[in-house]
Amino acid sequence: MSSNDVTYALCDVNSFYVACERLFRPDLKDKPVIVLSNNDGCAIAMCDFSKSLGIKIGTPYFQIKSLLKRHNIEWFSSNYGLYGDISQRFNWVLQQFTDKVAPYSVDESFLMFQGFSGDLTEHCQNLKQTVNQWLSLPICVGLGPTKTLAKVANYYAKKHKQSTNGVVDLRSQKNRQWALEHLAVENIWGVGRRLSQKLKLQRIDTAWDLHNCDYKTLQRMFSVNMERTILELRGQPCFEFHQHPQAKQSILNSRSFGNPITNKADLKEALAYHATRCCEKLRKQSSLANSIQLFLRTRHSDHPQATLSLTEPSDDTSLFLQAIEQGLNRIYRPDQVYKKAGVMLLGIEPSKGYQADIFNQTRQRPELMESLDTINAKFGKDAIKFGSLGFDKRWAMRANARSPHYTSRWNDIIRLK
Repeated sequence: MSSNDVTYALCDVNSFYVACERLFRPDLKDKPVIVLSNNDGCAIAMCDFSKSLGIKIGTPYFQIKSLLKRHNIEWFSSNYGLYGDISQRFNWVLQQFTDKVAPYSVDESFLMFQGFSGDLTEHCQNLKQTVNQWLSLPICVGLGPTKTLAKVANYYAKKHKQSTNGVVDLRSQKNRQWALEHLAVENIWGVGRRLSQKLKLQRIDTAWDLHNCDYKTLQRMFSVNMERTILELRGQPCFEFHQHPQAKQSILNSRSFGNPITNKADLKEALAYHATRCCEKLRKQSSLANSIQLFLRTRHSDHPQATLSLTEPSDDTSLFLQAIEQGLNRIYRPDQVYKKAGVMLLGIEPSKGYQADIFNQTRQRPELMESLDTINAKFGKDAIKFGSLGFDKRWAMRANARSPHYTSRWNDIIRLK
């Protein structure tokens, strides 16, 4: 293999949410841990011991409550603020080993190596040890000539942690063929449950079966992504490597309420909160939006919604909050009980180069929004906020066992005595 060949690596943190909870609680190192979803609804992350008890991802909390108590399993409400901050630190450590890092999700990132002349497997072992030493995060690394094969390699690294020491290299044809022959087709990256059922009807049961298929025929039967997946399994890179996340075409924020609500003022506060979060994401990706959709969900599963357009694309939170009030007046019914609310921004376009309408009287305040974002980034979320967000948050989610925000709130920083 030439030193100029490109090699992809996938670094994946094992049980990321659990690892984050253990990071500042060393007493949990050898104890079983489970993390629950929003409103403490169901299990979304767990350690190996909890999995060995037969607990599945998505199992409702009330079904496992007695099991947690019997086996003395520690459980936590999800703490996404903490997980997001640890994820950023994780990617910073990865950048010490290569300048090409593409975060894929909160707990996994792709790395690209090109022109690397040393032993790449040893390099990734050092990376694994460094992440563990600096952040106490256990990771596994998969290496391959394409992103799909790096995913396959990571699958085996996690499945055989002891024998592989957490690093698997599929750059050689011999190793690659063995790995694909023993990999069920539903475990291939991008092949979901429904698609795997259709493939099995074509007698394609393993990744090696798919590797040997005629990609043009399957492209006509399914999609161009199927063709790309087959070529990636053959070692030909087809999926692009994006170091910076691409701008979203729509931005959504929604939550279920901790308790059902009927009060219009509470609904307005919840929608204002979601609109504020959406506008922050909009400005972060340097975009403007020209319409907003707000929706509610009632106890009887009705979905009232309203879509409003602005006179001109904007990223000004105050304009969207005004639209929220108009939209809520249209869809609110005092005799209904509501259990969820959400906001979606639509018609998104880049702010750079946008030519404003000189006859439009809408007041845009980019300097104010920039100051708002700067202050909140420095002093914490909602250090300064619009009054329509309120203070009581009677609609907020249940989080009865959420850990402190150890790294992002001054009051939660651990104090040594």
